[in-house]
Amino acid sequence: MFCFLKKVVCLIFLLLLIMIPVSAEQISSPQVIVNLPSRTLQLYSGTAFIKEYSVAIGKPSTPTPLGSYTITSKEKNPTWIPPGRGYVVESGPDNPLGYRWMEFLPLYGIHGTNAPWTIGMAVSNGCIRMKEEDAEELFEVVKYGTSVKIIYERIKINVDSQGQASIGIFPDLYGYQHLSLANVDDKLAEYGFKGFVSETVLLSMLRGETGKQVPFAKVHTLRVNDKTLREKAITVGDTTYVPAWPVAVACNSNIVWDEQKQLIWKGKRGINGVIKGDIIYSKAEEISSLFGLESVLKEDNSLELKD
Repeated sequence: MFCFLKKVVCLIFLLLLIMIPVSAEQISSPQVIVNLPSRTLQLYSGTAFIKEYSVAIGKPSTPTPLGSYTITSKEKNPTWIPPGRGYVVESGPDNPLGYRWMEFLPLYGIHGTNAPWTIGMAVSNGCIRMKEEDAEELFEVVKYGTSVKIIYERIKINVDSQGQASIGIFPDLYGYQHLSLANVDDKLAEYGFKGFVSETVLLSMLRGETGKQVPFAKVHTLRVNDKTLREKAITVGDTTYVPAWPVAVACNSNIVWDEQKQLIWKGKRGINGVIKGDIIYSKAEEISSLFGLESVLKEDNSLELKD
């Protein structure tokens, strides 16, 4: 029941994050990243994630171009010239560009739409469509010269502001990127999560390619005697894993890893350990016992180990 409630709270938080409006005052250095397989546009202030929007992208016959660009033109109430046609559609309800245009290449831009039901699909002539209210919100934030990166990442790993880690595997819309289990493992390792998602789950996701983000862990800032460590503690289900070596260093202690027995020794005392990626972890309660520390999960989602 508790796990179910945690999932509900996380879902509510994500929904609120999507719904919260943003303003130019909040963002000092706007950056835009569009990931085509997930059909999402992410807004950053410098390197800090601000908000994610669902978008429509180019269909396979007219794909959205990959690359790094900048906003070169902004226009309210744009007109539209249909490709290969000799007429102009003025601003209004019949204009498929909606009421905002943000150009990043000649004839390519981020814009609103008069067909909101297409958002989340690959249906455009190469432009990036947003819901009209989202386009109008983004228009007020981006500036001339704002960076726009368009990428093709079928594996998407997120860690939200509450520490909830999730993974999604998205369809190969343009046939650009075949994925194997090794590719997914490599991506998890890149984020420090190798070994925290079972092979069975990953294979099921590869077969399904649903594109849904699947929560798999909770990430905690790790503090030892008021010192914040670079490494993180990670909770999967009801078990919190703590990296053994960084805690030993913080406590000025020596430990020995017995790979054959999968034990971590400190003097004559040993606890169970497990290797995930290239890091040796043990359960939080066993780490606490080995080093004589009290383990407390704080309200800010940090894990505190103290004498």
